[in-house]
Amino acid sequence: MTILLFIRHGIAEEYRLGLPDAERALTADGWAKTRAAMAGLVARGFVPSRGISSPFRRAMESMACLKEAAMAADATKAFPVGVWDGFMPDGDVAEMEPWLRRLAISAGKGEIIAFTSHEPFLSSLLHHLTGRHLEVKKASCTVVEWTGEGWEFQRHFKPAELRGEE
Repeated sequence: MTILLFIRHGIAEEYRLGLPDAERALTADGWAKTRAAMAGLVARGFVPSRGISSPFRRAMESMACLKEAAMAADATKAFPVGVWDGFMPDGDVAEMEPWLRRLAISAGKGEIIAFTSHEPFLSSLLHHLTGRHLEVKKASCTVVEWTGEGWEFQRHFKPAELRGEE
């Protein structure tokens, strides 16, 4: 069994003229709330063995918050992070599913893999994998398990829940 953590990036800068979408960073509030949410995820036992992020700055910064939380809990829990263009906002869900399947099949037993990405891609991907319609808020996490035969929805954590506010 492989556990996949699908995380939407935190609160980012607004669109503005001259700032490419890919370069929009987390705001100060985005950093604080995402750090708290990722600490809550780690506290619930979801410590990834590796991470894969969209190349967009806000997604990479959100993954950095998760890595920081994992290392704060246990300095030996640093995990490698890769980047893949398939996790961009306009990613192709149909292309992603077989890629995720290959990744899950090749993963070690009990491995936890984290992904940071965007809307509307994440909600479309999660519906494709699990059949569930979810509201994927910023800094939320959806836990999906690869059973060896298919995808099984495990849990959806709202950001406030991860931060201990619910």
